Amino acid sequence: MALEKTSMPVEPTERSVTAADVRRALVALSADQRAVLLHVHFRGLSVNEASRVLGVPAGTVKSRTYDALRALRQALRCSEDAA
Repeated sequence: MALEKTSMPVEPTERSVTAADVRRALVALSADQRAVLLHVHFRGLSVNEASRVLGVPAGTVKSRTYDALRALRQALRCSEDAA
């Protein structure tokens, strides 16, 4: 089934976040924040597993994760506003 063309052009309402934007935001994080995100979000470790790997308490993993995600959101919002 083919898609029908509409007479109204589709205009993006917001600038998309690029991979380069994400890389810049990740580099701006502290090394501790990057390490937590790497283990928890990219490698899929649980908080307890990341805690053992990083040698820090589980509460520290949780707070660093929270702080890192908050910083990423802010950095990516700023990169959208700058465009």
